[in-house]
Amino acid sequence: MTQKLTVDPGFEIEHLRKGKRLYGAFVTYPDGRRVYLAYRKHGEIFRAGKKSISRAIQEGVAGWAIDSETLGEVRARGVDAIGVLVKETGDKYLTNIQNYYDPYRSSVIDYSGKGGSLQRVLPLQFFRKADGKIKL
Repeated sequence: MTQKLTVDPGFEIEHLRKGKRLYGAFVTYPDGRRVYLAYRKHGEIFRAGKKSISRAIQEGVAGWAIDSETLGEVRARGVDAIGVLVKETGDKYLTNIQNYYDPYRSSVIDYSGKGGSLQRVLPLQFFRKADGKIKL
């Protein structure tokens, strides 16, 4: 289920919900470019079993996971750019959706046995990061 909302003149945000949960949003820029941003907390960075996010980053295994169903919807809509908006900081991690489908860059994790879903994980080094606003 999606809901459209206009934030700034020319920007359009279409939220993606599954049931009651808000997953992310399709953002359309004034020049027509479209991006999907998944909403995540910093603590939701995939750590590949490492005890801390810092350790996972040092070892190059930290990444952002997106469920396969959402990736399919993003691809079906013809959106090439995908990323994560970190709720606490406003940081944005952006990449091309093809990176999630590249077997040399991404990996697949199956959480369906634990009540989750099939996920694809892309390490942080394949994202461009834009820092959010700092509130003091």
